[in-house]
Amino acid sequence: MSRRFMRYATLASAAAVASVGSLLAAPAVGAIAAADAPVIVTSGWSGRAQTAYATCPAGTTLVGGGYDSKPVHLGNGANADAVNANAPSTSKPNTWAVRMDDGTANAYAMCSKDSGQAPLVVTSDWSGPAETVYATCPEGTTLAGGGYDSQPVHTGNGAIADAVNANAPSSWKANTWAVRMDGGRARAYAMCTK
Repeated sequence: MSRRFMRYATLASAAAVASVGSLLAAPAVGAIAAADAPVIVTSGWSGRAQTAYATCPAGTTLVGGGYDSKPVHLGNGANADAVNANAPSTSKPNTWAVRMDDGTANAYAMCSKDSGQAPLVVTSDWSGPAETVYATCPEGTTLAGGGYDSQPVHTGNGAIADAVNANAPSSWKANTWAVRMDGGRARAYAMCTK
């Protein structure tokens, strides 16, 4: 039986996932009206090893995202799959992109009605094996979130022998998103707002 994993990159508050275009009231300190809650957009399931894209509707701005996945398993039940991309898209504005190594994924975009323009997306180069890689926002912008793309290590029988160990704001580099794989290579994405 395939296990589902759901992970979300949120910026300032946690939000529950709902169906396409529905409004959510995020738990918050002080009352936030439902009208101020982010709109959650889902992509629908991708094909195997294909990228799923969730695009924010007109009048909203991408502020975060996440995924649901159906990973591939070996005959003995071992996981043979990984999420290779969980980040803002560099090719499609205002969009969250998710890609599995071999399975299928559903992308989620968190879209704010309070923001102006979509964030600038900055990407790092690919890291070396097991190295931390950094995507730094340019001067005049502020880090608002981030994500990653990865090339995980597999065993000889195809099982995943790797994990994303870091996918977070850097604790020592200002305005920077940091990503590190256990053994493979990664690329960091930073969402930068003015």
